Amino acid sequence: MSSQHTEPNAPEAVHLATIDGQRGKWAGAQGKYSREHLWHLAGGAKLKASDSPVLLPKGFADRAAVNPENMLVAAVASAHMLSWLAVAFGMGIEVVSYRDAAHGVLSESSSGAELWVSEVVLHPRITVDPHVQISAEALAHLHALAHEQCFIARSIKARVTVRPPAER
Repeated sequence: MSSQHTEPNAPEAVHLATIDGQRGKWAGAQGKYSREHLWHLAGGAKLKASDSPVLLPKGFADRAAVNPENMLVAAVASAHMLSWLAVAFGMGIEVVSYRDAAHGVLSESSSGAELWVSEVVLHPRITVDPHVQISAEALAHLHALAHEQCFIARSIKARVTVRPPAER
């Protein structure tokens, strides 16, 4: 149960997604299927998705569509940012902007049999109110606190690493 619930029988939060895939142009080809599909998210958002172009032969992936691997990285980066902002604003730090060029590392498993996202690397560039001085150590501490509070990061097997811009 979530730590935010105070009632013993309070319902869990449910986040809904409907994934809609069709064979598409491969309908008549035995053993072939389209990787293109739609994500219908709670609240009405609809995204065109496909498998990662890195993992597929030409013609099987739509490079303009989002893919699950990129969305995993985006979800981790977004959740970390939201946790970080909650911590920073909770401490009275006025944040002007937060931009993160995050990336994921795709690795082979120890057996070499399959691939997995082994690490999500965050590269946040944060601008605070110009009247506020904040050290690199304080920023790192805020990231550590945000990471502790980020339930998305705690929900995945991949390591989440924060690298300030100077360490790129």
